[in-house]
This record gives sequence, C-alpha cells and structure tokens, in this order.
Amino acid sequence: MSLQACANLVSRADPARFAAAMSAPLEVRMVLLPIYAAAAEVARAPWMTQEPVIAEMRLQWWRDVFEEIEHGCARKHEVVDALAKVLTPKGAEALDKMVLARRWDIYKEGFDGPEALLNHVRDITMGPMLAALDGLGHLPDDLTGLEVHATRLGLVRFLRGIPALIELKVPVWSVDKNIHIYSDLCKIAYAKKAPDIRSPALIETANCMRVLRFVMHRPGVVEMGAIPDFPIFTAMARAWRAWRCC
Repeated sequence: MSLQACANLVSRADPARFAAAMSAPLEVRMVLLPIYAAAAEVARAPWMTQEPVIAEMRLQWWRDVFEEIEHGCARKHEVVDALAKVLTPKGAEALDKMVLARRWDIYKEGFDGPEALLNHVRDITMGPMLAALDGLGHLPDDLTGLEVHATRLGLVRFLRGIPALIELKVPVWSVDKNIHIYSDLCKIAYAKKAPDIRSPALIETANCMRVLRFVMHRPGVVEMGAIPDFPIFTAMARAWRAWRCC
C-alpha cells in the first residue's frame, strides 16, 4: 500500500491522527501513517460484525500479522505491505497488546471504575505511540512517562467517543455512575507526572491537557458530544510540537 493510500485511509478513519501526521516532515510520515492505518483497521474490525466469534477471528488475523512482521515473513495486504517496512519487533509487540485491549469492543462489558477504564485506554493508545517512537528511533528507556502520555491521549479519544457508545446502547460502566465520574477521570489523568518526550510520534498528544481541564469543570459535555475541538489552539500546539522535534 502506498504512503498516499495509507494517508487516505487515516484521513477517513481518524482525522485527528491524520492531522498530527501531516504536521510532521515527510520522512516521519512514512513511519506514522502505516502505523496509524493499522491502528484504524484494528479499531474497525470488532464493529464489522455482531458475531463475537467472527470479531475474535478478525482481531486474531491482526495478531498473526504483527507476529509475522516481527519474524520477517509478513503476508500480502494493502496495509501490511507498508507497515512491514517500518514496524520494529518492539512495535509489533505493542500493537499486539493494543489488539488484545480491543477485545472490549467485542463483548462491551462496562468498566468497574476509573482505573479500569484508564488502563484500557492506555493499552489501546500505547500501541501505536510506542510503535511510532521505536520506528523513529526515539523510544525512551523508561516507559513510565510514555504510559502517562498514552493514558491522557487515550482518555481524550475515549471521551469523544462516548456519545456514539450511548447511541449504540453500549454500557460504559458496569453500574450507573454520576456524570461527575468524567471529571474524576480527567483529574486522575491530569495529575499524573510525565517527562516531555520530544518526538513527532507525540504530536498527536497536542492540546490533550486543555481538553482534560475543560472536562474537569464541565463533565456534562461528554455525553452531549459537546467537547470542543479547540481547532486554533490544537493546530498551534501541533505546530509547536513539530517545530521542537525538528
């Protein structure tokens, strides 16, 4: 699959990640776009069928892909062709963990509390983030800070998706929670300490903290689907991160 085809897929499936990737230099996009395209395909897989067994098979297909890439014998596929050129063994392992986290989308069992949800979104977001960092040669030795960045970004992305879950009657929580649970989630994620990681792989985290602060004080916007995009501030934050990395 050509880089342009990967870009087309990501632009349709994940406009936020597409904008982040396009803020980076061309040589960086060659790493980011195939990884983001694979993440988008994995995210879509469980929702393409109502049958859990078939959904499990679709996710297992991607687990097999990542294992094959890790061992240098990838199958032919429009996304896999481009991905195999940039995915490292560590990146393949991280994306495999992302697939396992995506099993929640099959069974859709509500989370018991904030920590369970935060762990879930961290595991999903950590996959492409770590894969991109390692593909660019920017992976830090200590992954603690990276886990915090993944948790924050994952939470923001999940909160934006809650209205769609409500429309599909998918329970977010195992028992009913007060709407202020969203404020609590943001406070937990916001309070976590993390060192700055200067890499284009983290351009996608631009403006996460602004969104978390907003929801802290206005948790009601989550289920209304009214979390602002902050387009000007987000564009400026992406440009700033891209400039600092270069």
